Amino acid sequence: MEILKLLVQVITFLFSIFMLSSCTNGWTVGNFQDSAFVELIDQDSTSHYYDADISFFKDSWCYTHNQWEVVKIK
Repeated sequence: MEILKLLVQVITFLFSIFMLSSCTNGWTVGNFQDSAFVELIDQDSTSHYYDADISFFKDSWCYTHNQWEVVKIK
């Protein structure tokens, strides 16, 4: 019984270490992640990546499509 208890403790410890070491670089709050890029999802569920200092209603470079796009807020 003591061996089973020790085994459960070891597995719990290893699982905890695995979970803590698998974190991503940067931090996430809600859907926003500390990064050099911003991901915007279009109304047709298309993902777009722009610089973090995005300008709305002006041309912004979309890294997903490799072209200039105007980002509008609706």
